[in-house]
Amino acid sequence: MGNSYSLKGQELEDAPNEIYLHDKTYVFNKRYLLNVRKETIHDKKRCIFYDKNTRTYFLMFKPLPDFNEVYLCDMRNRPVLNMKDNKEKKTSKIYIKEDNTKFRVKIKFGSDRVKVFFINKANGKKEVLQIKTNRKFTQVGIYYGVFEEGAPLIGKFYLKEKNLQVTKEYNYIYEISAGVDISFMAMLAIYLNRYRIFLAEKTSLYSSKEIQPNRSSHNSSRSNESVRSANSKKSLKIKRIQTHSHSDIGMQDHLSLPQAADNKSIISINSRKTPSVVEI
Repeated sequence: MGNSYSLKGQELEDAPNEIYLHDKTYVFNKRYLLNVRKETIHDKKRCIFYDKNTRTYFLMFKPLPDFNEVYLCDMRNRPVLNMKDNKEKKTSKIYIKEDNTKFRVKIKFGSDRVKVFFINKANGKKEVLQIKTNRKFTQVGIYYGVFEEGAPLIGKFYLKEKNLQVTKEYNYIYEISAGVDISFMAMLAIYLNRYRIFLAEKTSLYSSKEIQPNRSSHNSSRSNESVRSANSKKSLKIKRIQTHSHSDIGMQDHLSLPQAADNKSIISINSRKTPSVVEI
């Protein structure tokens, strides 16, 4: 699958129209560079998609890769999307929680690519995303349409550094184009990582170092995390996070929740230098 694929030299492009599954809560008119971090929310472990530059928390999920269903929730623990997958059959379906429409997204593996069929609520049409990856799924490009027909690149997921564990969402960077539903892309990121875990368990694709990094780097990571924990609250209480006016996101010391779509004055990070892609 995609042995020679590389993100090097590929830049995000603007989609010709908005792309979202349910509503525009997680659709913005700027590009986002997201990370995932582990956090304790109301005394429960969660993984959170967040923007480090503006200190904005978007979505969270339970880190339970052994379950066939995963829920992506907002920061008040309200379900946004849920996914059921069958890794053996290489298929998956994403649903809107409490939505009468059964079909929203269907993911299928082909011989050298992944295709994502979905209903775009922006135009009511059934459309397709094509996902291209390298062999180890550590470089992922998401294209709006067919890659061979010049489809725009609207999402990039890639490993931060070579020596990091490949089966952890928090070891990747997620770049998402303006006008693209962040919740949709976040769920695709979760799906792809669950597939990495499946490959690690069922195949010899990854080396032992890629699945279990060396002890020294692991201990260093834990040490750094301990320092962060010592300097922060033991458990983040979401009720204390406030939404702000458009002008003050990223200017306060505390965290913020995402604003509504079409925010014209939100601080842009497009001009900042982004990390280079790591070749694996």
